[in-house]
Parts: sequence; structure tokens; C-alpha cells
Amino acid sequence: MRINSDFGVPQEQPADRVGGAGSAPASRTSQAVGGDTGDQASLSPDALQLSNLSNAIAGIPEVRQDRVAAVRQALQSGTYAVTNRQIAQSMLRDFAAGNSSGQ
Repeated sequence: MRINSDFGVPQEQPADRVGGAGSAPASRTSQAVGGDTGDQASLSPDALQLSNLSNAIAGIPEVRQDRVAAVRQALQSGTYAVTNRQIAQSMLRDFAAGNSSGQ
């Protein structure tokens, strides 16, 4: 199995048949359904860590509800204040990221 090097994950040589000469121990293996145990895949420790981090991030909500509630309450009470400097910094950050809405 080859891992795309564009993601910065080290590539690992394809796994040999189970019990074949030169097969390295796998960090994690997957076998075909139906009892066929002839194929084996292995992932490098970095790929496993990347997979675990991706799964952990998937469980985090994109919207921080506590922050939204605090800003909503400040807006409703009239106490939400943003300085011109904060607005300018945000606009520059968005422009540098290519996210300006004026395009």
C-alpha cells in the first residue's frame, strides 16, 4: 500500500503475502471479508497517528456554542463592542487568506 506523499506521510513498502519472505510486522492489519487471509496492509506509525487525529477532530463541533451564546447575549444587551483595529485586523487576515468577500 502506498500513501500519497503530498500529505507529508512517509511511504511504506507494500506488504507481502501473509507468511511471505521479508514481510515486516504491521502496526495495523486489515483482512478481506469471507475468510481470505492472504492479503495484508500495514500503516506507518505516522499514518496511524494522522488517522487518530483526524478521527478526534471529526468529533469536535465546528461551532463553539458557548462563544456564540456569549456574543449573542452581548449583542442583545448592547454591550458588544468591536474596535476599528479589530475590524481592520480581521479584514487583513481574511484578505491574506484569500477569503475576502469583495471578489
